[in-house]
Amino acid sequence: MLTILNELSKHHDPEANTFDLDAFKCIYIAPMKALIQEMVTNFSERLNIFSVKVDELTGDAQMTKQQIAETQVIVTTPEKWTHKQTNTSYTNLVRLDKIHLLCHMMSAVL
Repeated sequence: MLTILNELSKHHDPEANTFDLDAFKCIYIAPMKALIQEMVTNFSERLNIFSVKVDELTGDAQMTKQQIAETQVIVTTPEKWTHKQTNTSYTNLVRLDKIHLLCHMMSAVL
């Protein structure tokens, strides 16, 4: 969450007290589909105050190109994200990627 908030702060206009929500995408990759809906709910509740839209991209929950364009945080599985990498129109905006996998691997080592 702190990493997402840090990225969000980079797109903050303090004079207007607004965020450029079209300037970035954060991809949160969860190792299992069972965790994805929980994370979507958690992130949505916490980021709602900033008008950040969170959605899931899984085999069960598809997103259109328009939905992807309107979403700042996409929660997905590793398999689904690697298959979506062929469309670079939105992947160029990705600022954070594979957060959960890195944290998950680090906790497994510890």
